[in-house]
Amino acid sequence: MNYTIGLSGYFHDSSVCLLEGGSIIEFVREETLTRVKGTNQFPHRALRFLIDKYNLDDTNVDFICFYEKPLRGWFSSVNFSLKRPLDRMELLKNQLKQFWSGPANVSQKILKVLKIDEQKILFAPHHLSHVLSATPFQKGPSTQQSLHFVFDAVGDGICSSIFYGIPSSLQILRQDQYPNSLGLFYSAVTEYCGFNTNEGEFKLMALAAYGKPIHSEFLLKNVIRFSSPELKLNLKWFNFHRSVTTSYSDLFLKKFGPAAQENDLIEDANRFKDFADLAASAQDVTERIICRTISWGIEQTGITSITVSGGVAQNCVAMHSASKLMGACDFTVPPSPGDSGAAIGAANFAEIMANRSPVKIHDIAFGGSFSPPKSGLFEELFQLVAKENAYVEVAELINNGNIICTFLGGNEIGPRALGFRSIICSAGKAPVVQRLNTLIKKRESFRPLAPAMTSETAENYFHLNKNALRNYNWMGLIAFAKPELPSQYNCCLHVDGSARLQILKKDISPLYEILELAEDEILLNTSFNISGDPIVGDYFDCYVNMQRMGLEYLITDKGLYKLII
Repeated sequence: MNYTIGLSGYFHDSSVCLLEGGSIIEFVREETLTRVKGTNQFPHRALRFLIDKYNLDDTNVDFICFYEKPLRGWFSSVNFSLKRPLDRMELLKNQLKQFWSGPANVSQKILKVLKIDEQKILFAPHHLSHVLSATPFQKGPSTQQSLHFVFDAVGDGICSSIFYGIPSSLQILRQDQYPNSLGLFYSAVTEYCGFNTNEGEFKLMALAAYGKPIHSEFLLKNVIRFSSPELKLNLKWFNFHRSVTTSYSDLFLKKFGPAAQENDLIEDANRFKDFADLAASAQDVTERIICRTISWGIEQTGITSITVSGGVAQNCVAMHSASKLMGACDFTVPPSPGDSGAAIGAANFAEIMANRSPVKIHDIAFGGSFSPPKSGLFEELFQLVAKENAYVEVAELINNGNIICTFLGGNEIGPRALGFRSIICSAGKAPVVQRLNTLIKKRESFRPLAPAMTSETAENYFHLNKNALRNYNWMGLIAFAKPELPSQYNCCLHVDGSARLQILKKDISPLYEILELAEDEILLNTSFNISGDPIVGDYFDCYVNMQRMGLEYLITDKGLYKLII
């Protein structure tokens, strides 16, 4: 069978997806190999890795598809800047430079790495790539009529889209053009509150639970005006349309005060509540706009099978609200709704253009399993503790309050560790959880770790949306705890009683068997990395991260190991 490749890059997380015979067999993020968190460079190493692994060349690669129309995106941004060139000169200069360094020359970048017929290089519309990264995870067949929403920063000059139809024949219901972007609004507030844009939005979401949405009406009246389904930004409050360094304007500072510094985000800091209230307000506004837009789409079309993708769809709190809407009978947000996952959508687009069946996906991780090198170096770093009954030993260690690193199976599709590249412990031992979160992972105190459990446990202790159950397999939604949740598990809850839980399935999750053997009903699961670093990619990354975090045990497909050095 021949291969199809999907690529994303240049704006957010760069990734490569590989299909064989219409089925995904590999998904590799560029950051995994470069060790640069969230790198947006052309995914040279990830592509090279797959070329070498599968001997890819012109004889066995049918298509390689990029996840946007690069010239369309470049021309739309330059055209916007040229309307007021003096005011937007800084941004315009940067845009002109990007013609040569950005995605406009992506074909030549591809051909330098993979010698194939240039006719095999395809370009998918950006928002269509997002939609087609979600459709493979839908419950129904590929012939099912669905309504697809994209909430994004910007791609191909478009900030949000509504599509409807089946994957092989999608129609546009409406779109919002740059600069009227819900994603850029949320990112501006993210930056003002002291977090990095394109990375810290999930931290703003967590901070929001500590505040009250006291600024919501002001924001909706003055900053981001919304009348279903149209969104308009008041650009007086923003700077992203004229600057490459700051996304909010001086008017923002005049209204809300100086931007946050690191010390402001400590819970007992003088201005912590101010930033928490603004975060809560931005979260509330975002949820309102998403929910009203989806409701409008359902009213216009009568379609009740829903997908939501784009960078804003990574906001699992907003997705929880959207999944509960009246009329949304089947709700899907993919494991990787942002640009990284759009590599899957690009590959799916190529399959559809070739008149092949749209891609369907059951698993949540792909690629080869852990294989220690033959050089003997691994044995110098790690000692084998158990091979035959490794999971039994892991469960016993967890019962005794130990923290375990996992390197099992392939790479998770999304940005969240789902047990394949995770650090796990018991959720019922609060001191262990606290140590893992703040001392080992060095996360902010207002960001709880994620609980992992079976579907039965989740139904007993959490309010779940029956129309969106499979999204809990990859932490796509939050859920609120029931009063029945035993008190020892309160350490896995956010301050508002919610949790970004993962439901473990026997056929797709490596943690399922460990949980079955453990004493507690719930495990705590966090990504195998120190905060700010990429998730581990190979055995050497495992060693380095375990040394830095002071962790001893590593469970792999080859057995349970203990750090020697």
